[in-house]
Amino acid sequence: MEPDPPRRLERWLGHPRFFKAVLLLALALAASTVTLGFYTDDYVLLCYLAELIPGSPPWYDLYNFFNGDPQQTRANVALSGLPWWTVPELKIHLVRPLASALFTLERAAFSHAPLGYHLVSIALYVALVAAAGRLFLRVLPGATAALAMLIFAVSASHMQPAGWIACQHFLLAALPVVLGLSAHLRHREEGWRPGRYLGPLGLGIGLLGGEAALGGAAYWIAYQLAGPVPPGRAAGWRARAAAALPVLGLLVYFAAYKAAGGGAAHTGGYVDPLSTPLRFAAAAAERLPILLGNALVAVPAELSGALPRGPFIALGLAAAAGVALLYRACLPAIPERERAALRWLVPGALLAFLTCLGGFPGSRLLLLPNLGIAPLLAVLLLRGLSRGPSTGPASWGRRAGAGFLGVVHVALAPLMFLLSTASSADIARKFEDVARAAEIGAPPRKRVFLAASSDPLASIYPQAIIALESPDAISCWSMLSMTKALHRLTRTGPSSFTLAPVGQTMLTGAFETLYRAPSAPISPGYEVRQCGATIRVAEVEDGKPTRLEIDLGAPLEDPGLVLLAWRDGKLRRVALPAVGETVELPWSPGPTGFF
Repeated sequence: MEPDPPRRLERWLGHPRFFKAVLLLALALAASTVTLGFYTDDYVLLCYLAELIPGSPPWYDLYNFFNGDPQQTRANVALSGLPWWTVPELKIHLVRPLASALFTLERAAFSHAPLGYHLVSIALYVALVAAAGRLFLRVLPGATAALAMLIFAVSASHMQPAGWIACQHFLLAALPVVLGLSAHLRHREEGWRPGRYLGPLGLGIGLLGGEAALGGAAYWIAYQLAGPVPPGRAAGWRARAAAALPVLGLLVYFAAYKAAGGGAAHTGGYVDPLSTPLRFAAAAAERLPILLGNALVAVPAELSGALPRGPFIALGLAAAAGVALLYRACLPAIPERERAALRWLVPGALLAFLTCLGGFPGSRLLLLPNLGIAPLLAVLLLRGLSRGPSTGPASWGRRAGAGFLGVVHVALAPLMFLLSTASSADIARKFEDVARAAEIGAPPRKRVFLAASSDPLASIYPQAIIALESPDAISCWSMLSMTKALHRLTRTGPSSFTLAPVGQTMLTGAFETLYRAPSAPISPGYEVRQCGATIRVAEVEDGKPTRLEIDLGAPLEDPGLVLLAWRDGKLRRVALPAVGETVELPWSPGPTGFF
């Protein structure tokens, strides 16, 4: 009789060189990300260090994008590329001193050559895969641990942490936390005394890397509350709670985070659970299913920012229900050691999800949640493919479900990683081309106004590349509208015009509400001075502008002024109409293909 396929698979997984083979695969996948070069926020961080942006934060606090000071924000709006609709109280301050320091060191060592930055990220990612593999070997049988390590290593959701330089904070948060968690488990289960101190130390270093390390603390808590009880140790809830006391040090972290000014407010993109718990709960109800869909069936969460969210939420809920049913069907075949590990790894993963729901939904957030999801998928794949004692539709359904997970997370995952890398690299090159081909003209410094450009890679970020490569090209950068719609521009005077999107209001897109939450409506007559121009809201609908009146303070034909709009894959100059005439600015997709 032919051997059960999972048995053969377990023999392959148990090969002595399998661990090294997975590390080499992780290295190869991560190495492909060098093609990304610099990407979006990377250029912003470089501008901060060069102090090319008004109000640039210090080198040790580079992720302090907006500090919540209304006076400084108004000054920055008047002088820099912040949108005119930015709410003065806007705050997005992410306290990541270790990540800031690393980027500063990389800039000192590698200047504007991205390869060195990428080599650091690749080394960190391979080290993380190795650390995760050692953790899995500690808590799971050898074959299951090996498969969990493989699933973790090739996950396409890890492409951005491994390849996007500004996302190094995820690696800096995850690596010490995973090492610390392994040390803590060794202390708990073997009495290894250094683990008593190395565990909290790893968590502390991770938190200096970024708030993503809170996901690692989630596993610590879950292990203390639901993990196995070593021989000779008390098993009661009181004893478990006492063993979790070191995690109360997180309260110190939260206090220090707030004391440093960290947090988010008045933005539609980030939600601070500490200051706005009800809004966080509402956002979490949408974002958790989206991230579950990404983690369980590899549907990119990023797409939910550009497409209707309903289908992503429904798919995520269906995926979670399907995995729960598959686990129930596989349960009789799951050994006790695997059950014991999943009792705390899966709750730890769910808690880790909760720690990252305050940001834009995206696959980059799954690095630490996948520490628990990968073992779950490995168990379901191995036990679900087993023939088992029963036959019939239930057995076929179980094996089909496990086979689907194997195709998605083992067979296709490396290809999806490479495709994601290639897609991001293509977008990065298009984004750079947009900045370099913008019809601004030669210096001296120009005042640039973007009448209509909805894609952030053709509106928010080009100024950073231009500032780095040609500091004298522009003196100010003003985004008049990022609304995804046809716009009508009517000239009302030598220096003035009106601008109105057709068929919808402004400030509804994900990147528009980043600067002003929907809870901060705009009234008719709202007026802002920016780049020497006066921007006045003439008409609104439900607190959202529908028509602007703009006076540039100089004739539109002034050579020091540039009026641009996104058209045919380029930031092109708008053909200036005569006074009283109107031109239409049609919408077309930007470099990302969605916005």
